[in-house]
This record gives sequence, structure tokens and C-alpha cells, in this order.
Amino acid sequence: MKPSVLKFVLASVCFVLVLMLSQFIFKGARVDLTEQNIYSLSQGSKNIMGNLEQEVTLNLYFSDKASKDLTALRSYAKRVEELLQEYVLLSDGKLSLNMIDPEPFSEAEDQAAEAGLQAVPIATGDDVYFGLHASNSKGDSSVIGFFQPDKEPFLEYEISELIYRLSQTSIPVVGLMTSLDMRGGFDMQRGGTTPPWAVFEQLDQLYDVRWVEDEIETVDPEIQLLIVVQPSNLDETSLYALDQFVMGGGKLIAFVDPKAETKAQGAMGQEELAINPLQPLLKQWGVEFDDSQVIIDGQYGLTISTGQGMPPVRHLGLLGVQIDGLNPNEVTTGELETINFASTGYVLPSEEASTTFDALVWSSTMAQPVDINRYNLSHDPRQLMQDFAATGDSYVLAARVSGQANSYFDEAPATLEEVPAHVASNDNINVMVVADTDVLSDRLWVQVQNFFGQRIMQPWADNGALAQNMVEQYLGSNDLITIRSRGRFTRPFEVVQDLEQQAQSKFYENEQALQRQLEETEQRMAELETQRDQDSLTLSPEQEATLNGFQQEKLRIRKALRDVRHELDKDIESLGSWLKILNIAIIPVLLTLLLLLLARLTLRNRRN
Repeated sequence: MKPSVLKFVLASVCFVLVLMLSQFIFKGARVDLTEQNIYSLSQGSKNIMGNLEQEVTLNLYFSDKASKDLTALRSYAKRVEELLQEYVLLSDGKLSLNMIDPEPFSEAEDQAAEAGLQAVPIATGDDVYFGLHASNSKGDSSVIGFFQPDKEPFLEYEISELIYRLSQTSIPVVGLMTSLDMRGGFDMQRGGTTPPWAVFEQLDQLYDVRWVEDEIETVDPEIQLLIVVQPSNLDETSLYALDQFVMGGGKLIAFVDPKAETKAQGAMGQEELAINPLQPLLKQWGVEFDDSQVIIDGQYGLTISTGQGMPPVRHLGLLGVQIDGLNPNEVTTGELETINFASTGYVLPSEEASTTFDALVWSSTMAQPVDINRYNLSHDPRQLMQDFAATGDSYVLAARVSGQANSYFDEAPATLEEVPAHVASNDNINVMVVADTDVLSDRLWVQVQNFFGQRIMQPWADNGALAQNMVEQYLGSNDLITIRSRGRFTRPFEVVQDLEQQAQSKFYENEQALQRQLEETEQRMAELETQRDQDSLTLSPEQEATLNGFQQEKLRIRKALRDVRHELDKDIESLGSWLKILNIAIIPVLLTLLLLLLARLTLRNRRN
């Protein structure tokens, strides 16, 4: 055998052996070089996978054959599959994944429909499934009905939250402390009972909700999350109990309000003044809240009816916060669209705070804080608009606080009969603060109807979803709370976007001018046609000539519009052509020349 042939064979054998050895040695090894590490799980998800309490089975349903022409969806499905496999690798055998193609009229399709997955019809007439059904060893199950590509930033959180819930062996316990009749009560004015709030009903169906009195010495240790809604009075002992609950690692959601419109009126029919006994604790946790100020907003103010036969008016104190006022990077608010507030206050971070203050919901810049006394005297919404003067600033209506905090107390109060061990600080508290309580009331987000004894809820705003998201996030582990919005698998072509914006700004005025000319021409043509119909006679030669001229002008303008719209895409098409030339021809040629140059230099060095 010739030496050259022998070298080739040996090189080939060595190459195969190196590949096999690397597959064995580096099995499971990964390097994520993407900008936002979108192929890697966050540390929170890794911790959750390392502490699963029971086995969980994942069934990923994806219509592989039916989606053969849906390139973008297939690419995203591959992304979801790879992410789920990453979970399996980190679960130490407690997580298993099954890939299922629910073909039409198959048993797998029946299983997908029975599990509650969503079937999306496509142009071919087929239905596409792309969802996840998960179950644990106890028989509990949960689903993600359809993986929507536009919700990709929250993909990891959705999956981690689903797995975490199913891996738990007990129902979470939620404590509720409030002076409002959230559980329902008796209406003194109407002389009848009032139903429970829809928010309370939703929580009570999903969790073990326990009522907490506002005079306590300690918080029940089984309570994982405490919701405090406008407590009427908290003495020093109760404040200490709440302080130690947070310092000891408990999660707390506080709803405070400068004007709780849903609070029961006093015995004389007068509205009770709102008080905020949580003020010292909030300040200690790094949150400033002024209960004498109400936010009015010229952009988010809702239009309301003032009575039968009366025109509707804008109420600047009733806020319908839209997407621009919701934090898109927080799982609590990232997928919501509208949240309604009534006579809300605002919160801001303390200057000396050691905690991190993350805004969740905020007003527009067309907002103004007004004194609560002035607000109460404005019985007509139009009075708020008379002296309205926007400050140009945006005000935070809800926030999440985390990080290191010290106890408000140096030691336990002397009134305590049993003095527990005092917790002086916590490296990572978990507190959310909402500067409104009416946001939870039915009137701002849901219509409840009685249907044969069953209460049917029809939400028209996302207030209930906001409360539910807050509770779900805090009922997860601390690791789940740390999982935030992630980057997208499909990255935008920023150069193309810039070209589109430049082209649109360049040709927009020209297009609008032509559009106005077209509308004027069509209006004149319609006037001539109307004249023909009214007279029931043919048009005069001059009118016919004018009409023909209008028709020719209309054709000319329509052609000019097409040319303008074509110009919008010309630069982008040119860029695309150059990219194709670079990728197909220029880059490969340059790489080849570079390799040849390196080979030549190597040979020259060997000869020397």
C-alpha cells in the first residue's frame, strides 16, 4: 500500500475515533453562545429540576405531518422540544418526555382533544395541535393548550411553573387579611347579603385560603403567601407578626389605597377615611406610599355614563391602564392588556432602600397626583378636568420589591406572651405592593351572572388575571420567582427594520398627498354620477369630458400610489439581494482563499 493511501486511511480512522470519543466524553455538554442564553435554562429552573418531589410525565403534542408547510411554526416547535429535553436532562430521571403526532382521526388526536389541548385550523383544512399535557404520579394533570410563538419570552416560566406545580405533594396555603367584605357579607343599606368577590372565589377554588384576623401575634406557619388588603387597624403586635413573616421568608402581597371605594360606609352613611397601618413596614422594605394623594390620568381616564339621557364623560380618577403601562418583562403583567383602577394612589422607591424596586404597572405621563380631600369634593367627574394639569411624569401603581431588608423592630414587643426567636434581616424578601384595593372589586373587571344557581363570570378586563398571576408567581419557589422574560429564538433583522422605518417616513407624506387627491377625484366623480341619476339624462359633452378626465386622473393617481408603495420595498429587496450574493458567492470564495493562503503558509514554514 502506498504511503499516501495509508496516511489517508489512518487519518480517516483517527477522525472517526475522535468523533466517537468526543461523543462519549462530552455527552450532555453544551455551550450557549447566544446573546441572551436562550438555549440555556436559568438557575431558577435548574434548582426546581433538582428538587422535584414526585415524577412528572410530559406529553408534547405536535402535528408534524399537518404542519409540513408551516416553516416558522415547525422551527418554534423544535425550539420547544429542545428546551423540554433540557429539562429532562436536569431532572435526574424524575421527568420524562413523549413526542406525539396527533394525526387526523387517530387515537392520539382523541387524547389531545380530551386533554384540553387547542386545535388550530390552517389553510389546508387540517387542524394543528401544538401543546403540552403533563401529569404526575398522583394522577393530577395540567396543560398548556397551545404554544403561541408570540409568547416565547415567557416560555421557560410557563414550563417551569407547570412542572413545579405538578411536582408538589400538597395544596398551597394562602392567608387573607382584610377589612373589606371580600368573602361576602351583609349590606346594611339594602338589607340583604352580598356575594363574595370574584377574586376571592377564584383563589378559594385553587388554594387553601385561610382568613387571618388583623389582631394576631404570629402568622400561621403553614401559610406560604399572605395577602393583606386595606387592614383597618394593626397594633404593634400585629405589625411585628407581619414583619417577622416577611423576614422569615414568607411572601406578602399588600393592597393599600388612599380611597377604598368598596369599603363599607360608617353607621351614619358617611364614607370612612382610608388608613394605612402598613406604612412603617412598607417604608422599611423600601416603598414610599402617600395615602393623601390620588392619581388622575388624562390618557387612561375611562369614559363613564352619568345617567339616563346624559352624555358620557371622562372620569380621570377611573384608570384603564393599557399595554403601554404594563411591564412586558414581568411574568405578572407581561401577557395582560387592560387593568382598571379606581381612585388609586402610587408608590415609589425609598432613597435609602437596600431593596430592588421593580415597577409592574404605571400611569401615563399625562397624569397628576391630587389631594384626597379635593378628590372627594369632586362629585362630578368634570370637576377633575377643570383644574387638571399633567406633570409629565409617570407614577407607579404596582411594584415588586426584592432583595436585602432589615426588620422594622429591634426586638419583639413586650406585649407578646410567647417570645419567638427574633429574625433581624432577610437577604431576599418577596413583597408586592398595589396602590389600590378597588382593582380587586367586581365592578372594575367582571360581570357575574347567576345561571340556575351557578355563578358565571365574564371578565372584561384583566384585573382578576393580575391578582391570579401575582399569587401564582409567589406560590412557586424562590427559584420560580427569579425566572423572568427570556429572549426570543427568532431575532428581528434590525437593519431591515431601520430601512422600513426610513422608507415609511420618506414616502409617507407623498403617499398621503396622493391618497387625498384620489379621494377628491372620486368625490367629484360621484357628484357627476349623482347629477346623471337625478336628471335621468345623459351628461353634456363638457361633463362627459370632465368625467373622463377624472377617470384618467384616478388611474394616474392609483399608478403613482403603486409606485410609491413599490419604493417602500426597493431598498429592502436590494439589501436581500446583496445578502444572498454575500452568503452564496462572496463569503465562500473569501473563506476558500483564506484556507488556501493558510495552507500555503503552512507548507512554506515546513519547507523552511
